Amino acid sequence: MKVIGLTGGIGSGKSTVAVHFNKLGVPVYIADDASKKVLNSDPEAIKQVALLLGDEAYVKDDNDNIQANRKFIASQVFQNKELLEKLNKILHPLVRVHFKNWLSETQATYVIYEAAILFESGGDKYCDKTILVWSSEKDRIERVMHRDNVNEAEVTQRLKNQWSDIQRLEKANYVIVNNDLHKIPDFVKTFNQFMLND
Repeated sequence: MKVIGLTGGIGSGKSTVAVHFNKLGVPVYIADDASKKVLNSDPEAIKQVALLLGDEAYVKDDNDNIQANRKFIASQVFQNKELLEKLNKILHPLVRVHFKNWLSETQATYVIYEAAILFESGGDKYCDKTILVWSSEKDRIERVMHRDNVNEAEVTQRLKNQWSDIQRLEKANYVIVNNDLHKIPDFVKTFNQFMLND
């Protein structure tokens, strides 16, 4: 079974691409969702993150269950690259274990591994091929502002913590230029046929 890494800068449209793969019956693993699960439920992650960021990193919900205080965590790490790297060093190995377990229970010709920082984290080492979803920075900023209800400065700060387009383009095997959402389904169908007949 092949693992195809899917990545792109924030607001590039990689989640939309992942949805279209899923519609064709291709199993899709969303690393960011897995990371949230690990952050909330893995005892080792909870211990390490609390040590890194303090007790405020976790709160109790209405049922007295511990939950990651994601707003607080984001406010800490998106302004401090060193803290972000330390947080990623805690979470990424645990997410990889989670992915291996998921993969062992999955039957398919290939799977999509969607990760925002696939190259930055070294996750591409575990992929057979990689797809980069590219979109102009202007479009990405507008999408994220609308999606997350944040201002331009907040989006720009997040962009600073990710690789540049040039760095990603140098490592990607395939590129989807997302300047027209209507073209994405056709690309995904073509790629799917290519993978099934490979």
